[in-house]
Amino acid sequence: PVSQTVCSGTNVTFTVVATGGGLSYQWRKNTIDIGGAISASYTITGVTAGDAGNYDVVVTGACGTVTSNTAVLTVNAATVISTQPLSQSVCTGANVTFTVVASGTGISYQWRKNTINIGGAISASYTIIGVTVGDAGNYDVVVTGTCGTVTSNIAVLTVSELCKGRGH
Repeated sequence: PVSQTVCSGTNVTFTVVATGGGLSYQWRKNTIDIGGAISASYTITGVTAGDAGNYDVVVTGACGTVTSNTAVLTVNAATVISTQPLSQSVCTGANVTFTVVASGTGISYQWRKNTINIGGAISASYTIIGVTVGDAGNYDVVVTGTCGTVTSNIAVLTVSELCKGRGH
């Protein structure tokens, strides 16, 4: 069997080719027998993080027993946004920060205003210093990982020039 790296939720199959008479198979994970895994291939449907580990197969025939090499299953986490950026209303001159909380394997960020990428805005937070009326708009972030791309909800930035208590 061959080591594999897959995304959670996908399927994976390990296969062994053996020769000899009267062969039987027993697949193992971390040297523990897997119930019902008794053919030349073993498939895991809907892989989860708990499926990661070392897999091998014990092949028994009329002339003896052999154990295959170990195949390592690595499971990469899906790209997920757990906390969305929030809409904000501010006065001109204020500072504003949009933040997203995301998880997954190999994630990167790209913030956008009105669906257009903002140059250099590639972290989990995006800050505008000294907001102007021109900064008003719809902001979101595209989070890309090894196991997919997700786009956050839109956070609306409303900017007012007339704020009480600010001498405008």
